Amino acid sequence: MSEFYKFGLIGHNVAYSKSADIFNAIFKLKGLDGSFENFDLDSENNFNEKFKSLMTNSICGLSVTIPHKKRVIPLLNDISAVAEALQAVNSISVENGQLHGHNTDVFGFSLPLRAFTEKLKHGRAMILGCGGSARAVVYSLYIDYEISEFCVIGRSVDKLQQFRTSMKRILKNSHIETSAISDCADALSKDFSIVVNCTPLGGWNHQDTLPFPEDFSWSNSRIYYDLNYNQGNLALKLALDNNVIAFDGSQMLVGQAVRSFDIWTGQTVEIEAVYNKVFDRVKQAV
Repeated sequence: MSEFYKFGLIGHNVAYSKSADIFNAIFKLKGLDGSFENFDLDSENNFNEKFKSLMTNSICGLSVTIPHKKRVIPLLNDISAVAEALQAVNSISVENGQLHGHNTDVFGFSLPLRAFTEKLKHGRAMILGCGGSARAVVYSLYIDYEISEFCVIGRSVDKLQQFRTSMKRILKNSHIETSAISDCADALSKDFSIVVNCTPLGGWNHQDTLPFPEDFSWSNSRIYYDLNYNQGNLALKLALDNNVIAFDGSQMLVGQAVRSFDIWTGQTVEIEAVYNKVFDRVKQAV
């Protein structure tokens, strides 16, 4: 009898997620038996108990999304060096009853940027948001594309300061400026090799809200990368209308899922084949 793989995703208000579609595509491509289920866990309602109960239910791999990427860390037996550095876990493997945390967002985020290495190298990046995904983005741009100058824009001054302090500790030679979205005129006057939206604004649950500061101008930007992957993304359309290279988070989603599958099972699968089964769209628009 062949092995049955039981995977899942924990987050909150994530009914829109395509993770199940991705893993079902992987099962078909690999000829495997398995299931993938979304688990909606409220961070304010007995999260620890619900998580522990879930992990005793034959789960052998678990994806983690907002708002739980940091919250799960104390509940794990150990985490990878990258997850430790970023204090963000988005993938949990189960081995002999032990829970191991990983971060595959860095790998997934970098995938569609590889074709634009020369445009990015030694440039400057604007990051919208300062959560776990933003940490992975800054880490990837610094390590993979030698970007050391960052402007991080968010709503909470305290969270921005915490972000800057923690990332400076990891990326010793980086220059990270932070600005509240209500007071970032100086930051907006600079040129940026890439602008990355790491907020849910413009995504599935906030489709009518743009993530940009009021005086944001496309004339200062070369590449726009929106981690949301919903169809009809208004910010993505605006970028393309302004002749900016732009793409959404669909490749990142597939890439980090395929990397998680490798960690959970020791098996590889072609990212391109999975993407084509799940997303009926052009991968990037130039």
